[in-house]
Amino acid sequence: MPSFGDHRPPGEPMTMGQHMIDKGAQILQSLKPLKQMSQYACTFALYSHDMTSQIETHHFITRVNQDFLQCAVYDSDHAQGRLIGVEYIVSDRIFEALPPEEQKLWHPHVYEVALASQF
Repeated sequence: MPSFGDHRPPGEPMTMGQHMIDKGAQILQSLKPLKQMSQYACTFALYSHDMTSQIETHHFITRVNQDFLQCAVYDSDHAQGRLIGVEYIVSDRIFEALPPEEQKLWHPHVYEVALASQF
């Protein structure tokens, strides 16, 4: 994605026909999974390849149960924000039950969980 002040992704602008299809979809579709997102946390994340650089991340969170959160992660909380990732946050109990090889693929979310529990 371009990162030189131009936050628009590559591609042609939407046509009037596509705008009409999108409006019709808004009327006809329920988007029930998205409506389950009831929590929000704004955090900063470090780039794994450059630990001196960070990015502001916006987590829109669905609490699946007491031990499991799923997050749609965006680069902004504005209407034009781009989806940059999906994260799962699990409790310490679930994390400790993971095999050591899988634990290496996870990173701590202590601060985000604390923020999310406030909302």
